[in-house]
Formats: sequence, structure tokens, C-alpha cells
Amino acid sequence: MFSPTHFAGKVIALTGAASGIGLATSHLLAGRGARLALADVQEKGLLEAKSAILEAHPNSELSITVLDVRDCDAVEIWTTDTASHFGRLDGAANLAGVIPKSIGIKPLSEQDLDEWDFVQGVNLTGVMHCLRVQLKIINDGGSIVNASSIAGLTGRANNAAYTASKHAVVGLTRSAAKEVGARQGSHRHAHVEERELRPNRT
Repeated sequence: MFSPTHFAGKVIALTGAASGIGLATSHLLAGRGARLALADVQEKGLLEAKSAILEAHPNSELSITVLDVRDCDAVEIWTTDTASHFGRLDGAANLAGVIPKSIGIKPLSEQDLDEWDFVQGVNLTGVMHCLRVQLKIINDGGSIVNASSIAGLTGRANNAAYTASKHAVVGLTRSAAKEVGARQGSHRHAHVEERELRPNRT
């Protein structure tokens, strides 16, 4: 269990920070004194997140960036700018993700190819884009968290694109950990509810 001051002064970069797990994590880290670089594709949501975090934690230090994690160059610029602005990078949480509109409806035989590419692009390739830069610049002893899902461990009918993307994130994370000799955290599963389910949003 981390102490309440464990994250004090730590520089943490988060994607998917405008809603859901990303927003909740941002609030938690801000409350524990972390310095945050928040990114999301939703500009309005990101501005609202910044306002809410500063209202709840007035002394927080944070930056926000509108970012599509599918854009490799943009991810690299954001990550290096974060390290430059704050002086270092101590950790990252790669939480950006999308849920396909067809989830629970269409079988694999009816999978739309554009939707498949979109889901893999955000949920898998986006995480890879983040990892490849973060691993180069993160401080010794730093930690990187990649969000998967229970869908990353089990198959589900009419859920091919999402399930495949989340399985792949688990494999990507394990491979990266082997390369850098990092510990692999144990999986924790929980049911997460949001006020609204927003397909195709990061």
C-alpha cells in the first residue's frame, strides 16, 4: 500500500485523462501531490477535467494536451515536452481507449474493417506509441501502467475487436517488461461504471 505522500512531486503522464478511469486516476494522483501531464482527444472534456481537478486540488501542478494516441509523432512530442517542462518523467498511465459501436452486437463474420482498425489503433497501437517513447526517457525506478481489461484475459462473443486489442495490450506489456527487466504487476479486475457509455471516444 502506498503512503499518502508516495506521489508527492512525481511527474506522471496520463492519456485518456478526460473521463472514466483516466479522470479518476488524475484526481487521485493530484490529491497525493503528483505533477500531472494530462492528454486526451476530447478537448472539451480535457478542459473540464483540468477545471475540476484544480477546484478539488487548488495547489495541483498540471498541463493538458489534446492528443490522438494514434499519431506517433504527436505522442513523441507530448512525451518529450512533458519531460522538458517538468524536468523529468517519473511515471505514466496509458489509459486512452475506445469501445466499438458494434460491441455485443456483431459477430466476427460481420466485423467492419474500418472499425477494427480504429479500435486497434487507439487501444493497442496508441499504447505502443506511448511506451516506445516513455521507456527512453522515464527516470530509473519509474513505473508505467497500461490499461487492459478482463477482456484481455478471456474471449467474448460479438466482441472481437475490443477483446483482441486488450489481449494484445497484455502481451505488449509483458514483452516490454522482459526487455527492460521490469517487474510485472499483478492483474486487478473490477467492474467500472460511468454515467454514460460513450463508444468511439478516447
